[in-house]
Amino acid sequence: MKQPSLREEIAGLRAEIEQLRDKTPAQEASAGDTLAEAGGSGHDRTDDIHTLLGELGDLVQTMLDEAEESVAEHPVASVSAALALGIVIGRLTAK
Repeated sequence: MKQPSLREEIAGLRAEIEQLRDKTPAQEASAGDTLAEAGGSGHDRTDDIHTLLGELGDLVQTMLDEAEESVAEHPVASVSAALALGIVIGRLTAK
C-alpha cells in the first residue's frame, strides 16, 4: 500500500482546516443543537483542531527527519546548495 506524499498530506490537512474555518455561526449553532440532541459536547470541533495540529506537527517532524537524512547522505551537495542559495539571497537583498 503506497503512502501519500508529504504534499498530499499537507494539502489534505489544509483542506480540513479550511472546512473547519468556513463553518458559519449558523452552521455551528445547528451543529451544536445536533450534538446536544445526540448527547455530544461542543468540544468536538476543538478536539478536531487539536488532532489536525498534532498530525501537522508529526508531518513537519517527518519532513525534518527526511531532510536531515538527505543532508547526512549527501553532505557535499547539501553544503554546495546552501552556499548557492546564500549567494542568491545575498545578491537579492543587497540591491
